[in-house]
Amino acid sequence: MHIADLSKGMMGANGIVGGAPPLVCGAGLAAKTLGNGRVAVGFVGDGGSNQGTTHESLNLAAVWQLPCIFVVENNGYAEATSVKYSTACDDVADRASGFNMPGIVVDGHDFFAVYEVAGEAIERARAGGGPTLIECKVNRYYGHFEGDAQTYRAPDEVENVRQNRDCIDNFVARAMSAGLVQEDDLASIDRDISDLIEDAVNLAKAAPKPEAEDLLTDVYVSY
Repeated sequence: MHIADLSKGMMGANGIVGGAPPLVCGAGLAAKTLGNGRVAVGFVGDGGSNQGTTHESLNLAAVWQLPCIFVVENNGYAEATSVKYSTACDDVADRASGFNMPGIVVDGHDFFAVYEVAGEAIERARAGGGPTLIECKVNRYYGHFEGDAQTYRAPDEVENVRQNRDCIDNFVARAMSAGLVQEDDLASIDRDISDLIEDAVNLAKAAPKPEAEDLLTDVYVSY
């Protein structure tokens, strides 16, 4: 969860529900002030979309016309609570109209659809058109935590998604049918990824144990 790479513009994730939108406003304000053409993108779940921080950030981004994109990954459950019990509207994207910004619903399992929608939002933000709220309708294969029995879901719900809506399977099928990639290309990518994961695991296992003085490393910043 706590991963960042500032060299790639990745500010990092955090464990606060609804914590990303305020950070996105800050990054968007910096981009607008510097005029560097960057666009700030932040992600929340359907649970985080109900937090006050999210609504305040949507309003602020709209008022200041910041180059921001707010992505709601709506998998239907905030931990174990269904959106049917927590969210008054069918589409979170409908809330965008209250902040005078575009709100778009997209199938989060469809790579190509997300690519198109995101591209349009980025282009609009860079052109000075302000923020966009994108709601990706998705499903999750696993529970909210390791060992989650998921008794709040229908018995065949996950299996149905795996069989009919797997985003990687759908991408492969469409990309191959369009002649964008060949089966050998995909097999090579799979091998490369497996090698990267294996190397990373081996590197971690071989790494020395941290010392007591490492406890506060990267926790505080000295200016």
